[in-house]
Amino acid sequence: MSLFDGFFKKKVATFLKEGDGWHDSPLDIEMCGGIAVADPMTHTCEICVAINKTIFKNNNKPDEEQHPFCKCTQIPTELNEVTLEFSMGKIKDYLFVKKVDLMKSMGYIIDDAEEVYNIIAESAKKEFLKGKYELGVLNRYGKRVSIAVELAGKRDKNGRVYRFISGWMAYPNGKLHNNTPFSGFVK
Repeated sequence: MSLFDGFFKKKVATFLKEGDGWHDSPLDIEMCGGIAVADPMTHTCEICVAINKTIFKNNNKPDEEQHPFCKCTQIPTELNEVTLEFSMGKIKDYLFVKKVDLMKSMGYIIDDAEEVYNIIAESAKKEFLKGKYELGVLNRYGKRVSIAVELAGKRDKNGRVYRFISGWMAYPNGKLHNNTPFSGFVK
């Protein structure tokens, strides 16, 4: 870490802890471990690396410290766009093969795969930007988030609305990776 980086990190940490009401600001929060690889020499662990540069809404963010002696800080920033790592295979090969009975129970067939994909993708982006997600486990792979999706029934299920949870992993710079498009119905 350069002298400038150390000075900057201390100034940001001081601002964040002593600032006047930043916790209530409309800005989002970037989690910053300040390093991109786990390093026993700097005592940076894989948990801090996993959450480094991830951005969350200020009203729904992880705790400042992930573990004792955590090096992460929270930096006010603005998240205007979410990008997705979400393959069509998650829909065609998972929902319409392994969960085909579930999809049929909502009135969907394989021809509807692109529509289902678009609904889940748009819901994930929109809800994450609003801070409407549930924070899950943080491990060396990243911070899990659960996002509710509404899917209108089709065909013989027309008029019904199905609410279910899709599972995601928050990655750096506003990217979400889809772990599963369906992890259960909203209770």
